[in-house]
Amino acid sequence: MTTTAETRRRPRGSLVVLIVLVALWAAWLLWFTTAPDTNPGGQCSGLGFGCTLTPHDLAAFAGAIVVAPLSALVVAVTLVVRVVRIGRGSPRTTWDVLLGALLLLVGVLWLIGTVAGSF
Repeated sequence: MTTTAETRRRPRGSLVVLIVLVALWAAWLLWFTTAPDTNPGGQCSGLGFGCTLTPHDLAAFAGAIVVAPLSALVVAVTLVVRVVRIGRGSPRTTWDVLLGALLLLVGVLWLIGTVAGSF
């Protein structure tokens, strides 16, 4: 049996996760746009033979290897939680449907961007 306070509780968990994800993307975008395109001291750029990535290339690499897959995982898990909540007849079904649709849209846009970037 649920109490009135439990049914009126606002959905904060997923929203907090999404806010943290947006903050992560904002921090990465700031890093990517402000990172210099050359290495300090005239060091060669690239991978291998004593060269290192430029800060800008490192930011792009980190975005592709860490930020994008982590975002996809967070969106997928949050969407599954939303679907389970809807299936259990959550009193916040409208919120779940709206947030689920938003997450699905973000996932589709990310997938389109990834596929378009490979051509």
